[in-house]
Amino acid sequence: MGGKLSRTALALLGVALGVAGMLYAGSAMPRRDPPAVSDWTGWDGTVVFLGDSITEFCDLERYYPGLTAVNRGISGDTTGGMLERVDADVCALAPAVAVVHGGINDIFLGVDDDTVVEDLLAIVGRIRQALPDTQVIVQSLYPVSGYGAETVNGHVRAVNERLREQADQAGYAYADVYAALAAEDGQLTPGYADDGLHPSDAGYTAAQPVLAQAIKEAIARWEQER
Repeated sequence: MGGKLSRTALALLGVALGVAGMLYAGSAMPRRDPPAVSDWTGWDGTVVFLGDSITEFCDLERYYPGLTAVNRGISGDTTGGMLERVDADVCALAPAVAVVHGGINDIFLGVDDDTVVEDLLAIVGRIRQALPDTQVIVQSLYPVSGYGAETVNGHVRAVNERLREQADQAGYAYADVYAALAAEDGQLTPGYADDGLHPSDAGYTAAQPVLAQAIKEAIARWEQER
């Protein structure tokens, strides 16, 4: 892909973001009560979450209780890296639902918006080719604060709009988590991340209803189409 990084550069980025994640986790706001168990209780299917550190750091058991979920987030990963591992990390598991989220690392690294969208669409296409019955959800990119937020969030919004437009044509559900996390100025709402990037408990809690609803709808489609 254009702007593709070496393994060394990706490893260094992963270390940097991982350290940032540990720092924010240690100073996070007091944890709220976990969300209530959702309508999938008793359902025996599997949901795989593919992504970067934002996915890796998400405690799926806490925010999606009762869901049989597999976390395939890797800190520092790009959409190109996710595309390279989608067969092993998603298709090999044959989940009923796949939740895809990535692209912010690409933006930080100067990868163009077209490549980010193309990689995400290629991930969706690969899943749908290998697993026609699997329901795919693509999350919007999340807003940031700091990190040159005005420029970064401009790219975030541009990619999100493209992903929204492509959803019906490419055959995936689009989960607009951005709208649940963004403040009026378009940056990440204060308190939703202590480092401006990785959601805090408050941030993951704010995102949960949007994604939980998308998952419930995906489960319903999966059951109907079997």
